Amino acid sequence: MRVSRAVGAAVLALATCAGASAIVTADAAATPTAQAPGGEATVSAPPGAWPPELALHAAGTGVLLRNTYVKEPTYWQSTADGRQVTPDCGIGVVRLGDEVACQGPTELKIRNLASGTLESVPLQQGQVLPQALSPTQVLAITPVDADGHHTFRLLGRAGEPRKDVTVALPEAVNNVSIVGSDARGALVDYWDDQRMHRLGLIDYATATMKRLPHTSTVSDNPASFSPIGLGTKWIAVADGYQATLVSREDLTVTRSLPLDVDPTELLPVGDWLLAHDRSAGEPVVKAYPVGGGASRPVLDRLDRKLLLGTDGSAYALSTAGGSTRWAVNQVAVDDHGALRVREAAAVAARPSDRRTLTFAQGALSSLHVDFSSYVLGYRTSVKGPVTVSGTPEWRCDHTWQDPYCPYQSGRTGVHIATGDGRIVGLGSGESSSALTAYVREARPGGANRTVRLANDMQDYSILGASGRYLLVRGKENGTERLLVADIDAGRTLDVKPAAPASLWGAELWQPEGDKGVVAATDLRTGKITRRVDLGTGCRPYELQVNGDWFYSTCSAEGTGATAYHASSGKRIPLPFLGSLPTVRLGDGYLVQQTVDGLRLYNLRSGTAVKEHETAESPSPVGFGRGWAVDAFGGRLAYLDREDTLHVVGVTGATSPLAVIDQNLPATLDTRGAGGRQARWWLSKPAASWNLVLRNKATGLSTAVRSGGEARGVIDLTWDGKDKAGRAVPNGTYEWTLTVVPADGQGSRVKATGPVTVAGPGLPGGLRRP
Repeated sequence: MRVSRAVGAAVLALATCAGASAIVTADAAATPTAQAPGGEATVSAPPGAWPPELALHAAGTGVLLRNTYVKEPTYWQSTADGRQVTPDCGIGVVRLGDEVACQGPTELKIRNLASGTLESVPLQQGQVLPQALSPTQVLAITPVDADGHHTFRLLGRAGEPRKDVTVALPEAVNNVSIVGSDARGALVDYWDDQRMHRLGLIDYATATMKRLPHTSTVSDNPASFSPIGLGTKWIAVADGYQATLVSREDLTVTRSLPLDVDPTELLPVGDWLLAHDRSAGEPVVKAYPVGGGASRPVLDRLDRKLLLGTDGSAYALSTAGGSTRWAVNQVAVDDHGALRVREAAAVAARPSDRRTLTFAQGALSSLHVDFSSYVLGYRTSVKGPVTVSGTPEWRCDHTWQDPYCPYQSGRTGVHIATGDGRIVGLGSGESSSALTAYVREARPGGANRTVRLANDMQDYSILGASGRYLLVRGKENGTERLLVADIDAGRTLDVKPAAPASLWGAELWQPEGDKGVVAATDLRTGKITRRVDLGTGCRPYELQVNGDWFYSTCSAEGTGATAYHASSGKRIPLPFLGSLPTVRLGDGYLVQQTVDGLRLYNLRSGTAVKEHETAESPSPVGFGRGWAVDAFGGRLAYLDREDTLHVVGVTGATSPLAVIDQNLPATLDTRGAGGRQARWWLSKPAASWNLVLRNKATGLSTAVRSGGEARGVIDLTWDGKDKAGRAVPNGTYEWTLTVVPADGQGSRVKATGPVTVAGPGLPGGLRRP
């Protein structure tokens, strides 16, 4: 995957130079076809440290930039008043300052983007190719003749009486390339008939080309390997840590200048030489006095190249002055010969690359890739209008103190949210090649740990996660297998032959026979506790379960794609034709990814209603990437081509709240840490909860604990006391947990079970004397 994000067709937001204030903002490039009926909220990606996806192509009274990912559109913007102009042909075939030339079959149209004027220069079709532009002429080159030689011509513009002048050459030229040009002339890299590599300077005023003097730096190395820079006063060529400067006024005058970098870009500005080493650990642009002396930094970071402006200054897309903000900066020489750096035009910050999403219980996390990797966690509403926190609630960074951050967020492989406030990723262990689960608590300061799953498993992927259980498909000795793990206990529960399977709470669902029946195995006991006939008459090829909702297909081609609601016994055929789509099941809805985008089908009415459709596929490109369904709620999340995060709601009522797994010891013994822990996993977020113990001997009930919002799990560490701080007597009890749904849909749920209380307290609550 490319490091940079997909900018789309957004207009660049450029600010004017110092003293001006106008800023032109971009229109959003990627939006849904319509606002989702269930509501929608968005969060833009935060600014990144990578340079903007722009390239600077010309600088005059304005700057000409091009989007480097989508190539178009190109914009020229005045640094004086902020005006923007879109050239007719992008950056054109040649350009100079504010002028861009577009080539047609018989003419070259030159538009001045500052003044808006347009002029035409006739061309002989197929006989000349434009190479450079001056205010009065166009430098063109002819195709090779029978001897393989080129000829240069100067075509006169409107104010030039000479309309077609052949440039006088000192010798035959072959394999020509223009390595620099300005209003006065062009620097030519070529080979002569003696197979010698040369540099020549074309002077537009005299229509002549003069060969630069032969030095080891100037003539022995091809331009593709030697940085070359054309300035208004000097020509510079580097060979490693040595530069040769040739005077433009007198090519016999040369100077040798030692450098403390091995440059990849060179540009003379006045009596200074700017040099940049792209491969350096700190790739600053340094300025060297032509007369000798210490170098000084002028630009902090440079993207692509240094560009000569029509005013003789250097322009670059860069950072400067210790700021991390990217801009088009100008390096100029003042009246006293000193260098001055100023911002010529601001550019819109490029957002960091969002790569992956996890989504469960209204909690979202996204991996960002910039100069480093980091994960941001957001929280969405679970009731009322769809909202998402604009400010991340938590963050982890890939550092030596926290090396697992990207593993747990999909940088190196598949990942998933467990629905109880954790995210899990897979990878090979650091100390061995064993398949390892990387588990992180998705909260500020959340702990992370690793769980070793299997020694030899390849081509693995996570099929599902629900609370403490993880379902993985992979290959073991070339044979596909299913692996079921308990990440709380830190152990693998089973490795079995591969088959369609789905996790929901503590239940593992798989086909039973070949007539459409599926069965749930309780992972706590290993026993089958429930069977459902999907009514398809076929053995599911794909199976997904979400509470009482089921999704299945009959073949790899997607035939018989069906949703089934166990509570109502309703079988819902799905409008999927052709090859098997990528589908994810939520609570009464499913999302299908097609080549054109995402389609959200609402199933809650008993039929498949296409409720929402996006205008394009999510980013990053690829089926099943860049989007996620909250399996424990009613939301879809996806990334558009601008890496903006969209959260889409679903209309209709959600399923009733349920306790889908629990881990409560038979005896709550407050004398040991292991006997004080109780957990209940929930099918969707809760607004509040209350735990009561009823003594079976006395019939008396005691309120033990209560709490507010719980997203996914109620995790209780009990100290043996009631809410008032009194010790609960030892004895046999029945516990009752009452939970109120956060979305206000469905009644509160009650879960009960037996438990024995043991601890320092005596029967009846008496204390030892």
